[in-house]
Amino acid sequence: MDLNEQLDHIFHPRTVAVVGASASPEKVGFRVVSNLLEAGFRGRVYPVNPGLAELFGLRAYPSISAIPGEIDLAVIAIPAELTIAAVKECMAKGVKGALIISGGFSEVGTKTGASLQAELRDLASKGGTKILGPNTQGLVNPRLHLTASFQSTLSLLKAGNVAVVTQSGGLCIYIAHALSNHNVGISMAMGLGNRCGLDFEEVITYLAQDDETRVIAIYVEGLEQPKSLMRVAREVVKRKPIVAYKGGRGEGIDRATLSHTGALAGRYELYKAAFAQAGMITADNLTDMIDAIKALAFQPPSLGKRVAIFSVQAGPAIIMADKCHEYGLTLAQFPPALKQRLKQLGSPLNAIDNPVDVGWKSDEFNDCREMLRAVLEEDGVDGIVVGAVFLGSNMGLMRAVIDVAKDYKKPITVCLDSPHGTASAEITALEESGIPTYPLPERAVTGLAALVKYGEIIRGDGGGGIRTHGPSTEGQRFSRPSP
Repeated sequence: MDLNEQLDHIFHPRTVAVVGASASPEKVGFRVVSNLLEAGFRGRVYPVNPGLAELFGLRAYPSISAIPGEIDLAVIAIPAELTIAAVKECMAKGVKGALIISGGFSEVGTKTGASLQAELRDLASKGGTKILGPNTQGLVNPRLHLTASFQSTLSLLKAGNVAVVTQSGGLCIYIAHALSNHNVGISMAMGLGNRCGLDFEEVITYLAQDDETRVIAIYVEGLEQPKSLMRVAREVVKRKPIVAYKGGRGEGIDRATLSHTGALAGRYELYKAAFAQAGMITADNLTDMIDAIKALAFQPPSLGKRVAIFSVQAGPAIIMADKCHEYGLTLAQFPPALKQRLKQLGSPLNAIDNPVDVGWKSDEFNDCREMLRAVLEEDGVDGIVVGAVFLGSNMGLMRAVIDVAKDYKKPITVCLDSPHGTASAEITALEESGIPTYPLPERAVTGLAALVKYGEIIRGDGGGGIRTHGPSTEGQRFSRPSP
């Protein structure tokens, strides 16, 4: 059985055993079994505890070896000193993967913890059962309704095309929740914890082959062998974008990082440079990370960095133009024929150069549609960012964006600001049509900048930081993804 086939049993399991299942609601083992069942996991669940006869109506087993048939995934939630024996039993049983939620290893900074982790790592090196963790919040696969975690809110995640892989369980939850709150679905989410077995490179290699995953998001604190990740990423980004965020940047942070996942952070500048050289899109903060992921999950990469701006108000257009400059994007130069066409369609009160002011026409669907078509058909325009404050009457522009976007392979992002909930129907309509929306002008540009950057990466034009850009060239055309 090759690695990808083995990992398929872990990430798409049919059978899950929970070692340390408990009838006490305050126990992790209780919450794991409860979450698997409440999420509606489609496979079989086996509680394992020698002191239990049944749990939630399921027969409980005294040990892994007592369970009949094959086990794809064992979730281990018992004290650290008992995990070694449990993993050995999993290996003897032929269990494909062991997800170790238990803490108390090298992250606690004791000789005992370090010794247990070394023994666990030695077991992992022998093959057989793949180990995810220890010290992890678990694994989620929304399409399977799999919540192999003690965190119940992960059951609420929308199924989608973004995989989240983190060292920190807490950051996995933050990122997955934020994406879900921004209407971006998850294909998989997992915390690698102390990485005694599975590490970033193995998981990313698997995700590169996963049909449900379009974008890979990673949060890194520290790596023992960063070159392994960079080598794998360099190949994976040719097929799928990787958005990376590095934690543990400042002086004195290493100690906090070491006590968290047992890994030294290392110099941020070196990591960021390595990420860029490997073709990963690096984000300086979590907001930029979420905005970049959202655009990549919804839209095709850009063929260049020449941007057109449509805005209902002049102020947001200026902000968007400033942000384009910051990201190294250029405002597209409109030829005379295009300016004349925009002048015919627009209001005498509107500017017809780039940025395009559509304030007095924003409620007129037909004119907005034709203006957008004219700009998208221009060879010198690679993408469009649209900005609007919700006024109720200006949604002709939004309907025009939806109508036009499906006919072109050039990326579009939208800023649509409104009091809470008042534009929810418009935002839903846009995003169901595959058009990402953002609450602020700068963030819509951040999304478009990620699409420009990924276009450069797959054409070999530049590094991965969304703040650094190589020259734009024409390249292969890409289809618009399904939202």
